[in-house]
Amino acid sequence: MIAARKKVFSARGGLTHLPCALEGGKRIGFALKGGALVHGAGAQEYKGENGAYHLPEGCVPEALYFLRTSDTICAAAYAGGRMYVCMSDGGVLKETNIAFTSPPASVRAYDGQETLVLSDGESVCLFTAQGLSPCAEIPPFSCAGYAYERLWVYAGGGDVQRVQFSAVMDIRDFEGGGVIDLPDGRGDILSFTELDNVFYIFRQFGIQKLTAKGREEDFVLSDADAPAARICHGSICTENGKAYFLTDRGMYSFDGSSVKPFFRDHDLQPAPGENVRAAACGGRVYLSADFEAGRALGIFCEDEKDGFLVAEEGRALCAVRAPSGLYIVFYKEGRLYTFPSGAPGGAPALWESAPALPFGGAEGVLEELVLAGEGNFALEAVSERGCRRIDCLLSGGAKRFRIDLRGARFVFRVHSRGEAGKVFALTAGYSDKEVL
Repeated sequence: MIAARKKVFSARGGLTHLPCALEGGKRIGFALKGGALVHGAGAQEYKGENGAYHLPEGCVPEALYFLRTSDTICAAAYAGGRMYVCMSDGGVLKETNIAFTSPPASVRAYDGQETLVLSDGESVCLFTAQGLSPCAEIPPFSCAGYAYERLWVYAGGGDVQRVQFSAVMDIRDFEGGGVIDLPDGRGDILSFTELDNVFYIFRQFGIQKLTAKGREEDFVLSDADAPAARICHGSICTENGKAYFLTDRGMYSFDGSSVKPFFRDHDLQPAPGENVRAAACGGRVYLSADFEAGRALGIFCEDEKDGFLVAEEGRALCAVRAPSGLYIVFYKEGRLYTFPSGAPGGAPALWESAPALPFGGAEGVLEELVLAGEGNFALEAVSERGCRRIDCLLSGGAKRFRIDLRGARFVFRVHSRGEAGKVFALTAGYSDKEVL
């Protein structure tokens, strides 16, 4: 038998009340603003000028590509080795005769018109306003960039890290171009990135600045500030003159002169790895990755004032510059989805507290929970002795709920059904009644 401890309990009717820290624990679908849990934006089906995009039955895209033409956008998708295309902003994506062995890397270039160049490292095709077509003049690549009116391609791997570049204003003429070797131990090239008209090469273990204006003998490659960490493939994206990327030591931002840690909220840190995808628009960075709460899509504001997870895998994540605006688009359950700017709610959300040990490892009783907020929630308390779940509708005030759950270690969860609700505070009332 554990004797009851008679400290402050008598002063509060036999209960002691302890706040549950909303900034701790795990959260999916909730952002933390001003100390309160607030719904992040929910995903909605993307609809263009011609409505939603439709995919053939059984087609699950591994990558999506969008091309802006003079009067609309066109979409393409890679699935199961084949390419599918729709030549309008919305409609049916139809299978083509273009095949790749893996999701092709892409680069936006100018070839007399806006052109998307695609390659899987073995073959190349061009996506233009006329559709998809093979291209034998451009060398296959694993990543590529377009800057200084040249196309830059990298085939990947080996001791010699070689970049090929085209002639000026001709992405098909590589005989009139040249090569640059980068065998300095910094690893494979992951991305070519342009920031404020300056070209940067992101490698596994560093960032380099490439100045390539004028004659080839005047090209200059120099090291830029970079973290002492391995950069994750697929995690690099740009927004408003900055690059954002994930390493094995966390997320960083790069503005062309210096690198700084980005969004180091420990509850929202993505796990490093190769299965990461990133895109950015509207002042937000979107990262599909593994988090402590599981596979999810992390959404982070550039000013680092807001960040939350959405329980979506973020498959085939990409940015789309449509006639009606700039969007982030991803695939889910046979449809393409996006996050409308400024639209709160719309998706289920969950917050789970860090474990609470109010009696220092000894047993006691969780007598009640007091929840303050507005919205429709389910409140859950769990201990090694059992679980209590209560549905609650709040209109901006606080409500007290009887729990009566014995235990030594307690975990609390707040479930939301997708409305634009808020949680201001959660307080637990304990007593240390004798345990029989």
